[in-house]
Amino acid sequence: MKLKLVLYLILTSLYSFGQGRIDGFYKGKGSLDVVFACGYENNTSYLAGKNKINFGRKISFANLYLAYGLTDRLDVNFSLPYLSVNNAEKGVQDFNFNLKYLFFTKVKDFCGSGYFSTFIKNEFSFSLGGTSNITEYQTEGGNALGQQAKIVDTRLVYHRNYNDKRFITIQTGYSFKLSPTPNSFPLAIKFGVTKSKLYTDVWYEYQYSFGGLDYKGTPVPSSFRELGVNYHKIGTTFYRPIKNKFGIFAGVSYLLSGRNTSQGLGVNAGIVLKHIKK
Repeated sequence: MKLKLVLYLILTSLYSFGQGRIDGFYKGKGSLDVVFACGYENNTSYLAGKNKINFGRKISFANLYLAYGLTDRLDVNFSLPYLSVNNAEKGVQDFNFNLKYLFFTKVKDFCGSGYFSTFIKNEFSFSLGGTSNITEYQTEGGNALGQQAKIVDTRLVYHRNYNDKRFITIQTGYSFKLSPTPNSFPLAIKFGVTKSKLYTDVWYEYQYSFGGLDYKGTPVPSSFRELGVNYHKIGTTFYRPIKNKFGIFAGVSYLLSGRNTSQGLGVNAGIVLKHIKK
């Protein structure tokens, strides 16, 4: 695949990441990708519990993401975001670390070899990751940067590739979070098209928190770290290679509905440095 890449873009709402923490592609042994992303969210309302209230949160962010192939079937990923909320609170949020292992691959070739060959590749991966805050950033009030959640994240990833031109990736699992932040169930689905001069995808992400309290609810939470955060989010990404190891991307996202989260439109852009070391 000519556009074998990772586009891990944080499209930050109150406490969540967009389009899934990992993707279905692998770097290859000894290969490193570096992504620099930045973006902005104009959240015009906030969902207190499930009730919309007129409270805005303007979020600017920058993110550094690294992906390295330990082997052809084992990748390690790392990301570190920096946030500014309402131009009042600023700082490094939560780092994320993942190991992703490809444990099953099956290729179906329908038309034999040659120019007219048609094949479908089915792959299953397992990911184990961790998330934690680096600094004691603000967790309370409308300018909170996050929940300082300590998370052990498990994911099963299904990746289906058609002729190295179209793909679908589905991931789900369970996120174990240190009390008082409630555990959650994640689901992300991505459809994409890869061509020699353009990559594009559309994605949907869902999170359901098990329990947790509501902002302005009963009982009243003693800390925002106790809030249960649910959301339905959609978005799209466009990537264009400029040179063999360099490309640019842009994307947009929108939170459709949720619980205890900001709602609004987000945009992002950045650069990708691919296969730095082989």
